[in-house]
Amino acid sequence: MSLRMESLVPIHVGLVGHIDHGKTQLARALSQKVSTAGLDKHPQSRERGITIDLGFTMFVLGKYLVTLVDSPGHADLFRSVVAGAGIIDAALVAVAADEGPKVQTGEHLLLLESMGVDTIIVVITKTDIADENQQTLVEDRMKSIVGGMSFTKTEFVRVSALTGRGIDTLRDVMLRTIVPKVRQKEGSFLMPIDHAFSVKGHGTVVTGTILRGQLQTDDILELLPQGMKGKVRSIQTFSEPRSRASAGDRVGINLPDLSDRVVSRGDYVCEPGSLKTTTGLILAFRANPLYRGRLVKRMIVSATVGMPTVTAEIMPFEIENGEKVIVDEADSNESNIALLLQKEIAAEVGMRVVLMRTDLSPTQMRIVGSGQVVEMPGSIILNKRKQRSGRVSRVRQNDVLVEGLASTKERAESMAGLSVRTVTGRKGQLGEPFGTRGVITAVFDGPVANTEKIIYERLVEEEYHFGH
Repeated sequence: MSLRMESLVPIHVGLVGHIDHGKTQLARALSQKVSTAGLDKHPQSRERGITIDLGFTMFVLGKYLVTLVDSPGHADLFRSVVAGAGIIDAALVAVAADEGPKVQTGEHLLLLESMGVDTIIVVITKTDIADENQQTLVEDRMKSIVGGMSFTKTEFVRVSALTGRGIDTLRDVMLRTIVPKVRQKEGSFLMPIDHAFSVKGHGTVVTGTILRGQLQTDDILELLPQGMKGKVRSIQTFSEPRSRASAGDRVGINLPDLSDRVVSRGDYVCEPGSLKTTTGLILAFRANPLYRGRLVKRMIVSATVGMPTVTAEIMPFEIENGEKVIVDEADSNESNIALLLQKEIAAEVGMRVVLMRTDLSPTQMRIVGSGQVVEMPGSIILNKRKQRSGRVSRVRQNDVLVEGLASTKERAESMAGLSVRTVTGRKGQLGEPFGTRGVITAVFDGPVANTEKIIYERLVEEEYHFGH
């Protein structure tokens, strides 16, 4: 790898915005305006026999090697941003001057905020087809929107990718504003795969951005969730070969032992044994206040967990005396959620998760909320409330008689000492059986009426899976 390349600091910039607001043209203008001559004057690069297309726009900006984290599809963009949340240093938010912000713009801003991206540059695009007043209106609208969010650094730049207006200003603002995050260079190697393909004579190549750890040629990596292993034959960045790479680097890795037919976008390569696969997750979850729907048990969502996106069911629960107890509906703000996945994925505690309702129209807010993985149990075990009701058959001086909770004397005897309650909230305790037909004595913490309904509630532990 050239000394020039080795001296560059990798930074990752999310490129987001509505599908028709000029992201591709902006990426092209940024990369064309920066000289890459220092990287291209290597005739030997054409003789190596393998050139890896990393799939993302990369360019040099001052001392930085910038990767624009972008994808053509809306769903793929979500996956790229969620997977790269730990290494995205800032984001460019493209908003067309002739149209202003759309629902998708809002979704992307919420995504960035929930993933902990704190620096954004709002880029007002297509200024060549909108007058000054219209541009100002759009900028003011965006200032109002982001002003109510938690971003710590926000800049605004007006550009035209067609004429080149403002592109140099944008580059200057990027240089001044973006500060690389501290990379996790220690720890086990982990990289989500965003592209996989076969190169004739070399075999499978996977590309991605290293989230954690370090890599060198001849290392053995594990492909998950498949559980297959392969040796690293070569590593490249920006068509430059390198013998090692670390967190923050965007790389192509040649793994000839693996077939590209078994590798999918959203899989991981990692240090063998360092990552687990699962079909169930426990999340600390925060609802999106702009989502209008309810968060009810067994609701179907599209869950992006790190890189992979999978269909899932949510099971909201509360902690009661150390037990996870299912509730019908999640709290509108913060809650605990068990996520039942339709298929097995690789994940780990701490990974970011975004839940979406992809069944809704793109004109509606589809982000349900976001959270982090706090547990990866082998199976999802939750407690379900089960109720049995009876009624007061007689009020006596020191206790009451309750019928309907048991049908036999033996069953009544087994319930002695259990807690019960009335519909109005009076708490009581069951005592001895009365007679042979299941009637039980009970004492309450206040007066109860004859025929009043009495409820006995218990928790039943059950294992849960997607669909059942």
